[in-house]
Parts: sequence; structure tokens; C-alpha cells
Amino acid sequence: MSAAKLYSEIFDEFKKAITDNERINILRKYDHARFRDFLTIAFNPMFQFDVEIPSYKPAIEPAGLNHTYLDVEVPKLYRFIIRHPKRITHLTPQRQAALLNTVLESLHKDEATLLCNLIRKNLQVDHLTAKLVLEAFPDINIKVE
Repeated sequence: MSAAKLYSEIFDEFKKAITDNERINILRKYDHARFRDFLTIAFNPMFQFDVEIPSYKPAIEPAGLNHTYLDVEVPKLYRFIIRHPKRITHLTPQRQAALLNTVLESLHKDEATLLCNLIRKNLQVDHLTAKLVLEAFPDINIKVE
């Protein structure tokens, strides 16, 4: 895991911040290429998912003791993104759902929820907006409307 914290823990810290400057500092504190990719996927409308979120059994392991982490799974999300150049063309919707189910059941329950929210393009993190992310990382590939 390259992130110092789980993404869900980063966003828990983010939610406790009172000012936008504090929130920006938290995002910058955990700046990492994969974290930026996660934020790009969340806020760039070019990234659309076409996988159905399956019914899955949330992991019971404590944070940090899971089989995988969202930080590790971000580079593999191309499997579920429409028209992604790395995407395997013969991946059936059933196989996609099975892959996603395996990932969701391997992640910490809070990270699994965060991934489901990412797929729905609604992270449900108070005060986290494209504008704020762009303020934190001016070179990130998102647009503010």
C-alpha cells in the first residue's frame, strides 16, 4: 500500500476539517499519483463506469488488515471504465460484476463503500468538490463548471 492511510481514513480526516484551507492541506498531505487518479476518476466526467454494483458481503477485518486496498485497486479500475484504452473488450458484464465483487469483498468495508460511491460518481464526502480538488492540485485533469 503506497498511501499512508486508507482513502476512507483520509476522507474521515477531511470531513473533520473546518475550513477549505484545512481541507486542501489534508488533500495535499496525502498527495500521491494513485490518490490523484482516484480524484480524477471521481470528478472528470470522461470517466464513466458500466459495471453493476453486485450484492457483496462487506469484509469484517479491521482497517489495514484487508486483502487489498483501494490504493492498490485504482490502477485496475480501467476494467470497469467505458472506452478505457486498457479495457479488455471481451469482458462480459457477468465477469465484470464477479471481478468487482471480489474486489469489494477484499477491501475494508469503508473503502468498499467509497469504491461503490466512485462508480456511482458521487463520493458522498462533505465539502469535497471538483473546485476544491482543483485548488489543491491545479494540474489535475478535471474541469470545474
